[in-house]
Amino acid sequence: MKIIIDKVTSEPNHSVSKKDIETVIRHIPSEWIGIKNVFKISSQLSINSQWDRPVIENGVTFIIMSRGFSRNFIIKELLTELATRPTAIAYSMRAHHINKGDRKKLEEFIQPLFEKVIAELDEKILL
Repeated sequence: MKIIIDKVTSEPNHSVSKKDIETVIRHIPSEWIGIKNVFKISSQLSINSQWDRPVIENGVTFIIMSRGFSRNFIIKELLTELATRPTAIAYSMRAHHINKGDRKKLEEFIQPLFEKVIAELDEKILL
């Protein structure tokens, strides 16, 4: 497993860190990742991408475009992307789009994990 962080030289900064991604990975079953072995916290702004979501699976890489978003939103988006495989929800090949009904199912599915991850991260901040 590899986590890559692109260097950012202007605002906004990344909203997630390597530790945040490691925490997410610790809370999910290993089969959710499958053959994907790279998490890239990209310097690219989501609004400048061809995708309609800030976290997408692209080949063997999860691309995380966190700049300009809150940490919690990006973590939820990462869990949503990771959950597409175990829930067998397919997205459109065009721009990795997930329809509203499937998105709602994914969000309900990941909510307990999201709460655990956020609770752990928030606890670390307080220490």
